[in-house]
Amino acid sequence: MMSKLSQQQIKKQALNLFTDLRSSLQRHNAPERYQYVLNILNTGIDKVTHKQQTPEREARAVYANIASQAFADQLHFDAEENKILAAINQLAHSQGDWGEFNMLSTSNMWPSN
Repeated sequence: MMSKLSQQQIKKQALNLFTDLRSSLQRHNAPERYQYVLNILNTGIDKVTHKQQTPEREARAVYANIASQAFADQLHFDAEENKILAAINQLAHSQGDWGEFNMLSTSNMWPSN
């Protein structure tokens, strides 16, 4: 399903998911508890908007960073936020088997300098 979407549609989907989650978290009673997660989302939005990263790779980074932060800070998300997070995770793994293999090999490379 995801492979049939154009790159522009995938970019729009990523930006919509990041923006929707950011809006939902800002409506919490104590949004300052979620400030680090909001910063992760803002960085993801900037990177995708300015073509500094592909939407799929940024979705993977955003999802992993939010999951780590939620565990560390014991953050809780409501049903709608969990649904958005699941969609971000799905987008992160939308490149098929070959794309996943390439993603794995490039994410584990150390810089030469």
